[in-house]
Amino acid sequence: MNQQTVYSESFKIQVVRDIEQGNLTQSSAERLYKIKGHSTILKWLRKYGVQSYPVRCTQSPRSRAVTDKELLLKNEIKALKRELDEARLTNVVLETFIDVCDRDLGTNLRKKLGAKPAKK
Repeated sequence: MNQQTVYSESFKIQVVRDIEQGNLTQSSAERLYKIKGHSTILKWLRKYGVQSYPVRCTQSPRSRAVTDKELLLKNEIKALKRELDEARLTNVVLETFIDVCDRDLGTNLRKKLGAKPAKK
């Protein structure tokens, strides 16, 4: 009986990032992480990748051009969403850092950061 392996989203994104940055090839990633199925990583690349990856299709060249533009826009949106998620995470980390400093060191950083400059 074959058992299907379930990979986390973060693992899939990391594999895609490694391939797109040139650290791994698709086949070396399959071997390194023991990923079964020759199209598994290709599906991840299409879903999470910033670059566009070929999809088998029987469309006319004109409709394929529209699809290519749509695919580029979708990939750009994915990349921007990923950047936004990272920025939000950074913001949470910084806010937590300020809260911990205020609590543990007895500072009032948040008040000082939000204070208006004194009038002269």
